[in-house]
Amino acid sequence: MPIHRLSISVIDTISKIPELSSFEIHKLKNIPLGYLRKNNKTMLGCCRFKKNSRWIKRNKNGKIIEKGKDFWPHGNTLGPDDVRIIDLHPDLFSESRWERLAASVLYHEYLHALGFRHCPTFRKLESLWPDVEARLGTRKVKLNSPMYNLWLQRKK
Repeated sequence: MPIHRLSISVIDTISKIPELSSFEIHKLKNIPLGYLRKNNKTMLGCCRFKKNSRWIKRNKNGKIIEKGKDFWPHGNTLGPDDVRIIDLHPDLFSESRWERLAASVLYHEYLHALGFRHCPTFRKLESLWPDVEARLGTRKVKLNSPMYNLWLQRKK
């Protein structure tokens, strides 16, 4: 499946997850998609933010009170408009058997684009991905994932 069709499918699935209904899901379709280097051995995907994008914390009056990555997510922090590109590993598109894993990885990266980093809330939202076998998550979840284990054993 081409990457743009995968994006449409994943965004459609996201729009059906009630816990994400208050986020700017409609803006995800505007995020450019690309590919990691083929020789990348550690990442399946990466959400890259625009230069000078910052994680910020504002008070009730909208004044910035703290800056730094430790305050994401909070209201008025990073979102889809701040994403430069989401890159996925090109091998996810090499065979149809990886489509489900590619969808799960793109969902993971879209959660970052919506303003979440690896925190307990992120993990709860990540666990809502409907394809349980392809679901990513903590290292323990990944290592118990049939799709992820097949990925690790693929011929490169």
